[in-house]
Amino acid sequence: MVESFKVPIRNLFVLLSYAENMPELARSMNDVDEEMITYDFICRQFLKEFEVVERRGLVKDYVSKAEPTNRLSGRIMMKESMPYIIARKPMVVCEKDEYTANIRITQLIKSTLKSISLNRYVKQDTKARSFNHTEVMAEVEAPPLNKSSFAKLSFGRHNMHYKRVLQIALLLHEMTLLSHKSGNWSLFSAEIDEKALNGIFEKFLLNFYKWEQKDYRVKAESMQWKLEGNKAFLPGMRTDVSLSHKNGLEKIIIDAKFYKDVFQNYYGKSSFRSGNMYQLFTYLMHQDSEVKVRGILIYPFNGELINEKYMWSEQIKMEVLTLNLNNSWREIHNSLISALN
Repeated sequence: MVESFKVPIRNLFVLLSYAENMPELARSMNDVDEEMITYDFICRQFLKEFEVVERRGLVKDYVSKAEPTNRLSGRIMMKESMPYIIARKPMVVCEKDEYTANIRITQLIKSTLKSISLNRYVKQDTKARSFNHTEVMAEVEAPPLNKSSFAKLSFGRHNMHYKRVLQIALLLHEMTLLSHKSGNWSLFSAEIDEKALNGIFEKFLLNFYKWEQKDYRVKAESMQWKLEGNKAFLPGMRTDVSLSHKNGLEKIIIDAKFYKDVFQNYYGKSSFRSGNMYQLFTYLMHQDSEVKVRGILIYPFNGELINEKYMWSEQIKMEVLTLNLNNSWREIHNSLISALN
């Protein structure tokens, strides 16, 4: 059975902002009362940003368009024209460049507007505003959105003012995908299954520590087994987050494990999940001997506050702690920063 976690929309917005490497979006909400940040609020932020773009005028560009015609213009496409020629029809297919707003970035905006106007988690006036905007973008298509739709977007002087509205559009799309996996959503909170939340939280932690502290170099680290023999069948070892202190003598390895229950139960005895402990301990034992290394397992808070510390030697330590995603963002931020101390 797949377990799920209830996460306030305000915190989900922050998690996704960092996971997508857009911390400026999370920071832009610092002065907003956290209780105001609902799903509808984020949609209205998107509309607010779009209206700024709209007042400046939609960006246009030349797009190649091929269509059958009985008037020669542009470039004749012989291969595409052959069926008409063989059928003795007075038509050829011509390709010409058209200066239009129907380009990728405006299509992403219109598709997002359409998605908001049909979203049952959004207030009626927000839906109406979104629908009205789609009506005045008649020449722009609204293709179905997917994750690749937002890939490799580039911004220059002519379209930099689109960046923020498209960043919010991406987060709204991510939320839409998550909401389709579970119907237990509202304006204020979302229920996310543990697998999806674990994937988001891993990316969040990696980018959070890249942006929010300056003492450590941060990466997801691949390691090689210190074993002799055929390594072809050995499983890979890759940390969620490795923080190497800039003085070179300290290291922290963090592993996020999102399970409803921190503990396993064996013949009535509760203990931390053995597989998680073994995995992290293996990472620690594969570090350079001269480096002080700490391993931290982070679980979601589920009614039981955990903050346990263990020592193998002066060089190797291990911790297990829980993080409450229902807390305010400031409390979550402070907990993650204090975990490094």
